[in-house]
Amino acid sequence: MRKEFPMLLTVVAALTVILSQFFFHIAEWNLMDVLDKWLNVMWGIAIGLGIVNLSVVHGKKIMRRAPGFYNSVVLLAILYVYAILGLWTTTQGYYHAWIFDNVYAPLDSTVFGLVAFFITTAAYRAFKVRTWEATVMLLAGMILLLGSAPIGEAIWADWAHLRQWFLDIPNAAGMRGIVLGIYLGGFATALRVMLGLERAWMGAMGGR
Repeated sequence: MRKEFPMLLTVVAALTVILSQFFFHIAEWNLMDVLDKWLNVMWGIAIGLGIVNLSVVHGKKIMRRAPGFYNSVVLLAILYVYAILGLWTTTQGYYHAWIFDNVYAPLDSTVFGLVAFFITTAAYRAFKVRTWEATVMLLAGMILLLGSAPIGEAIWADWAHLRQWFLDIPNAAGMRGIVLGIYLGGFATALRVMLGLERAWMGAMGGR
């Protein structure tokens, strides 16, 4: 029953979504609204379990004085202080919003600023012309960069039009192919889950 009940619940939820999308009379039952409410409940439970798990894991690390335990102290302190502050003043409160805008936002910008350097080095390695695919990628990257940078317009006035053509035609066609493949893969995975062929999502209970 430990395996059968989660699988049955998954199949019922999946069939509810599918039938509500394709059959008008079933859609009138508003079953999707019920599933949305249960999804919100599950989100709350998942967040609560995540907080408990973080507290247990990092609490043990602090008690053992493991290497880097001070990072765990900072993590738990921020987690509970910020959560309590949000419950006390709401997420739109002055102090809660001030911490988010003046602490989190600058840290977020700093991290993305550092990532830009890694992206630059990765692009340099990717744009080395070794094969014809790398050559096409290099040419496309140069066209897009020159079409976006002011120097490109100074060199040739139609760089921006050429860049837009690349985005609207070749790029859009490639992205649609990728998205189609993603959806087909997602459909195949969902079908395997509904038929009971894929059980990895049940964790330890999914073993045959």
